[in-house]
Amino acid sequence: MQKIEKALKNVFDSIGDDYDYPEGEFLADDFGMGNAVSNPFFGQTPTPVKFMFGTQKELNAWLKDNNDKYPLVWLVYPVSESYTNDTSDFYSYKSARLIFAINNEAEKLVQTRLQTTKFVLNQLVDKFKSLMRNSSFRKYISIDKQAEVKETFYPNYSTNAQKDGGTVEIWDAITFDCDFHLIPSCIKLIFN
Repeated sequence: MQKIEKALKNVFDSIGDDYDYPEGEFLADDFGMGNAVSNPFFGQTPTPVKFMFGTQKELNAWLKDNNDKYPLVWLVYPVSESYTNDTSDFYSYKSARLIFAINNEAEKLVQTRLQTTKFVLNQLVDKFKSLMRNSSFRKYISIDKQAEVKETFYPNYSTNAQKDGGTVEIWDAITFDCDFHLIPSCIKLIFN
């Protein structure tokens, strides 16, 4: 792994399984449609966040090769690294994209997903932002406070149609676009 990947893996490893699933087998319908919302996470225990990186082709291969894969945070390649030609050892990654993803059930409506999968994804994004603002990680990785951060919720973000008679994997996602700043010399001290 390179500098940005090491730093982000450390951040997401610290989140681990520190998030909640919606409680109860059925949830009250927030949109007044009169139906109870079935909770797809009922009876499940949160599992640690997985962090990986690469292109769309590599994402599809990783999804195919792994059984324990959600929740997933994926750093989308290519990633542009910029720095000055001096000894400041300060790197910037403009317009970096993270995809926060969790699997879902295809037949559910978006209004259901807002109460289930988006409920989980929002917690992960919020924990990530909190760590970027208020933790020791700021010593070596931070999100640019002056640049715009953009979050977008995508129901059915990916359908990973596997060949050879495999299953179709459907997941919801929040894309998180931001500019990162990194001080690699501090990472060397932490990881060595």
